[in-house]
Amino acid sequence: MIEERDISVAMRDGTRLAVDVYRPDKSGKYPVLYASALHNKDIQGPDIADILPPQPAHAPLWFGPIEAGDTRRFIANGYVHVIAQPRGSAKSEGHYGHEDTDHYDLIEWITQQPWSNGKVGMVGISGYAGEQWRAAAQGHPALKAIFPYDACSAYGGMFGFRDFNPGGVLHTFPYLLDVFSTVHESRDRPAELPPAEEELWRRAMQNPDFKQYINLYNILTQKGQRTFIMYLMMTHPWEFDGTVERAEEIFKKIRIPFYTGSGAYAYTYKTSSGHSINTTTRLSAGMTIG
Repeated sequence: MIEERDISVAMRDGTRLAVDVYRPDKSGKYPVLYASALHNKDIQGPDIADILPPQPAHAPLWFGPIEAGDTRRFIANGYVHVIAQPRGSAKSEGHYGHEDTDHYDLIEWITQQPWSNGKVGMVGISGYAGEQWRAAAQGHPALKAIFPYDACSAYGGMFGFRDFNPGGVLHTFPYLLDVFSTVHESRDRPAELPPAEEELWRRAMQNPDFKQYINLYNILTQKGQRTFIMYLMMTHPWEFDGTVERAEEIFKKIRIPFYTGSGAYAYTYKTSSGHSINTTTRLSAGMTIG
């Protein structure tokens, strides 16, 4: 296996993203399996997977961010595995939230590499699966199929309320997730927020349910400068109007086969995944990228 890490790839606006490439150790052009998510790409490689024992779902230790796929298996089956770090996170430049064309540009870069045969599929679960919806909607012709299993964030973007808070009840999963965060954050003295946001923050600060958990209250006092997803859930504990309608418009842009679903454990994702199958109706039970 040939490993190339921290390749700097320029987007159309000049922002440079960090990319790792794993490919067979012989010349040739291969189909590519592409993965991208906010999780740290540096813990997705086979060097990490090789030393971790299998983790049952009930284990007290959580290695959930390792979700980009089994690199060694992909290589053995004649694929190149490309893992990209989104803008505004870890070693990539820019600000997260401004990535509307980045998947398109990365796939374009992949197709121009000497080891690529011009055919791309996407892999990865959870956060990596959620990015597949957005990549497919960006519509690069080289992207032939996606496999968004346990896909989060079909509704409401990467931080959609319904995925993180089943039944509308606030869940501290984002607090745990922040242990693995790579998103660039700027911390300074908490400043005055815009009037509407300031009022929501004051209401959250007065909530005794938050005060009794000082780890959460600590996040509030810093006005979103850290653990932003948890902060957002506490100050905006609802799904924004039009979330479903906007998501359905995105699904209409997906014109390639996909296979989606989840295990029983991903109970908050299944509503999103199941509904998207019904609305997009492009489920493929057997897909080959080659």
